[in-house]
Amino acid sequence: MKLNKKMSKMIAELEFLIGSECYNPNSYDGWNDIEGCDFRYPINLPDKEGNYKKIRMNLNESALISPEDITPEAVTFMKYRFGSNELYIGKGIIKVLEFLENRYGLNFNELESAAKKH
Repeated sequence: MKLNKKMSKMIAELEFLIGSECYNPNSYDGWNDIEGCDFRYPINLPDKEGNYKKIRMNLNESALISPEDITPEAVTFMKYRFGSNELYIGKGIIKVLEFLENRYGLNFNELESAAKKH
């Protein structure tokens, strides 16, 4: 798989789907009187200088970054921070996509180029 601008945007979309599946059963929303809350886990995205920005929105829709910031290098090194642990979610998604390409003979670059944008 060639990691280009289109693939970087797709990886950012996949990350948003994953990061939106967080749940804390011990949380409490006092405004709505709801116990246990879903939330978007913040992604840390590196800029060109290697400084990380914490973003809680879909990277492709965030006003905090420009579309030029969603580069192959940035999505490769985007990460979740869990205390002193870090999960490079971008690298993980790339590995999953490459695994699927190899296993099923897919080409995500071709598929993404042919996809109709919504």
